[in-house]
Amino acid sequence: MYMLKICRCCDSIIGELEADDLKTMGMDGSIEVVGNVAFSLCPYCMQELDTGGIMYYQ
Repeated sequence: MYMLKICRCCDSIIGELEADDLKTMGMDGSIEVVGNVAFSLCPYCMQELDTGGIMYYQ
C-alpha cells in the first residue's frame, strides 16, 4: 500500500512511501503515520528549524 508523504509545517507533498518498506527497513522516528498519510518534514523546513549554526547576541 502506498502512502502520501506530506510536510508537517508547510503541507507540501514530499512524495509517496511504500508501507511494506517501513516494516522491512525499520520505522523512521520523524515519520508520523495517520491513516494512509505519512507526515514528516521536507528538507527546506528541516533547514529552517535547524538551530545549530545560529549565533545569539545579547
